[in-house]
Formats: sequence, C-alpha cells, structure tokens
Amino acid sequence: MLYMNAIKPLASRAFAPAGGVGLAAFLNWALCWIILPNLPFLPITVMGGPMRASEIMLCGAVGFAASWFGYWVRLTAFFGLLFYLTLVFIANMFNMHISMILSVIALVLDLRPAASPEYMVGGGLLILVLAFAARQLRKPQTLHGLQWIIAAAALTYTLAQADYIWARDGSTAYNRMAPVGAPFTSATRQTGFLTLADGKRNVMIVVVEAMGLPTEATLRERLDAIWTRPELSERFAISQGSTTFYNSTTKGEIRELCQRWGDYGEITGPQPDCLPAILARRGYRTHAFHGFSPKFFDRDQWYPLIGFEQTSFRDTIEAEGAGHCPNVFPGACDRDIPRLIGRDLAAAKEPQFIYWLTLNSHLPVVANAELRTENCRQLGAVLDSDYPQVCRLFAVWDDTAAALAAMASRPDFPPTDILIVGDHMPPFTQQKSRLMFDSAKVPWVLLRYRPSRAAT
Repeated sequence: MLYMNAIKPLASRAFAPAGGVGLAAFLNWALCWIILPNLPFLPITVMGGPMRASEIMLCGAVGFAASWFGYWVRLTAFFGLLFYLTLVFIANMFNMHISMILSVIALVLDLRPAASPEYMVGGGLLILVLAFAARQLRKPQTLHGLQWIIAAAALTYTLAQADYIWARDGSTAYNRMAPVGAPFTSATRQTGFLTLADGKRNVMIVVVEAMGLPTEATLRERLDAIWTRPELSERFAISQGSTTFYNSTTKGEIRELCQRWGDYGEITGPQPDCLPAILARRGYRTHAFHGFSPKFFDRDQWYPLIGFEQTSFRDTIEAEGAGHCPNVFPGACDRDIPRLIGRDLAAAKEPQFIYWLTLNSHLPVVANAELRTENCRQLGAVLDSDYPQVCRLFAVWDDTAAALAAMASRPDFPPTDILIVGDHMPPFTQQKSRLMFDSAKVPWVLLRYRPSRAAT
C-alpha cells in the first residue's frame, strides 16, 4: 500500500486529464510548432516539392524544447526555425547545399524577388505566418502530462511519414549530391574538347543556365530544333549527347572547366589542370563572360584561379552595349552577349578560348517584354498554356541560340568550335514540370566549324 501511495501522485502528474488546459496547450503547441512553420511550404509540397520529413521532425523537437521557456525565447526559436527551414527549402529546390545559400546571403540586394509572383506569394505567406505565430506563442503550450508528450511525438512522426510517402517518388529530382567514387564524366571530356584546340581555331564553351534534358518527346524535339536550326547547321557540323550532372550551377562549371566533381569553395589557389589554365599555356587568350554580379558565388575570385586572364560581368557587359534584362536575377541580356563575343573574336590576333555562362534562363523566368517571354509561343497551344514556365524557359534558350547563329553568320567570324551544355535540370517548383526533364542528365551540343560550308 505504501508503494501504491507513492506511485499515485507521480502518475497523476504524468497523465494529466485529457481535457481542459492540457488539451488547449497541446492544440496550441501543434499549431505553433507543426502547422505554422510548415505552412509556407505546403503549396509546393502538394505540387510535388522536395521531401521535408526531417524538417518536420526538427520542428517537433525545437517546439518541444522551446515550449518550456518564456515568450521571447519561444519567439526567437520560431523565427530561427522558420529562417532555417526557408534556407533548406531553397537549397533543396536548387540542388544546393545550405552553405552555398549562406555564402551569398549578403548579396541578396542584387536579386529582385518582387519580379516573380510566385516569390511574392511565398514571401507574403512567410510574413503572415510570423505575424500569427507572434500572437499564438503568447498562449500556453507547455506539454504537461506524458500523454500530451506522446501525442506530440505521434503527430510529428505521422506528418513526417506522410510527407515522406508523398514526396518519395520525386525525391531523385532534388538535392542530387555526387556520391563518393561516382565515375566522372562531362561534355568537355566526351567531346574531346582539348583536342579541338589546335592553335589554328578558337574554342568556346557556353554553359546554359537550367538547360536540362527533356524526357517528353515534344520538348525534346523543340530543344533539338533550337540548336540545329538552319543558320547553325549551315556553318557547323552538329553533334549531340548528354552528361551526368550533380547539384547546382557552380558544380556544373567545375565539371566542365576542371574535369572533376567539386565546387568553387575548394579552389583556394591556382588550378593548373583546369581547361582555361591548360589553354592559356598553349597560347590561347582566355576570357569568361557572365551577365550577373562578379561577387555572386565569388566568380571574380575563382575564375582567375582556374586560368581566365580576362573576365566580363554585368556592369562591363552592359557598358559595352548589352541591354538589361529584368528578372529575379537581373542582369545583361543573354541575346546581346554573342554580338560582343563575335566582335572580340573578329579582332583577335591570337587564338581565343571564350567561356560564357548564361543568365536569363535562371528560374523563375518571369513574363516581360525585355526577356521576350510575354505571350509565350514555343511548345504548342496546350503545353504553352499548361506549362508557362517551361515555355518561357524555351523562349530564352531560343533567343540564346538565335544570337549565337547571328554571331556565326558575321562575314568576319573566324573558325571557332562551340560546345553548348546545360549546368543542371531546371528546378521547377511544380513536380509535373520538373519530371519533364531527366533528373540525372543534361544535354550538350557540339558545333564544329566547317570552313567549306561557310564559304558557300
């Protein structure tokens, strides 16, 4: 009896009544720490966004710990949690590590998220969630009683499992990391790019932002038509293929320029084995073009380290006559850059290696006149209507190919071989759009200069 008398007070505290104050606190806890922090990402999750099971579990853990503290600790924890969830979500959407997002967060003023209705809706939802949470976090939410702790754990686990089941079919389309020992391949290796640089002709690489390999037949035919247009096939022998990609744009650049899986953060000194450095030793002048800020992902620092003797970024390119194209990533218009490259090639006295990383097809591509993406007509009436973002992406690629064709049609255009390759698949927010592209491969197109055809 003494034993039972000792147990009863403990049991009554562990298993508090299932109603009243205990239930109200549990419901408010679930609202503040499970529903609200995940609500801003729910629309894209429903459309097939990245798996978030681990983030949901994190919400439960942070919420349980924070609920035992006062209001300001809870509010700070909620704000920090939501900030972290947003960074992880963006990183997963764009196949990046969160450290890369943090490395450029100081350059956020270079971006124009207001140009995208999708980003405005997402930002507005985040603000509403923060405002509502600031009110709800003042209310009781401490989980007194073992049954409420078990209920919170069960709710968190159930929702995390539901997210896992919902998102697992499309999980390969997100956050692709190169596994240890993954066999290396690239477009520059497959095409024997270095063997093209014989000192008698120029060589050029164009890395096209978000140019993925379509799996849908209509899209594949349209992409082929863009890069095999008559203006190009008249002057070049055209071959095509595909190569494996991992992660985001900078990893695609290292893949093609330095022949390895890696990223720019690993470059801390001169890289003599990267293509620009090799070609510079062969007597080529090496020049890199990109229409955005030189500070973004530190390209002004690591481009010279891999062998580029000259670099041209947004301000320089626009000062030389390129137009400005507004977008979430505003910068020089891609369609104007080949004209500048063609001018430089025509005036050069030495063999040239030109590298161009395009910009305007960075998602989301907005609809505006400057980008020529208004009233998009690229894929046929049904696809244009159902997949406007895909249509705009193809419109930008089409403009890029047309500009390259115009460059190559100049009477003074010198013998130049051009390799065009995608960096990664397009990271659409809608899974049905994302799954229209291969989640492991990007296409490449090699344009081999044909002097005999050029002369006719």
